[in-house]
Amino acid sequence: MTMLIKNIRGAPALSEFRVKKLLAQCEQLQLPVNDIYAEFAHFAQLNEELSESDENVLQQLLTYGPTIEEHQP
Repeated sequence: MTMLIKNIRGAPALSEFRVKKLLAQCEQLQLPVNDIYAEFAHFAQLNEELSESDENVLQQLLTYGPTIEEHQP
């Protein structure tokens, strides 16, 4: 039996407030940082490909956290 590993992008890991606070700290330390972004990553070990319905359920289960705009990796 073949095991499949599915990588699923998660929610942003930092709130807008936290990003601003970290950027202010970087500025105070004179670090050349223009933006900060982090997100959760999930890995699902599967025995077979998910159906569209199962994929939707999994996506709903993994929708949480801050609601800031996602960045492209």
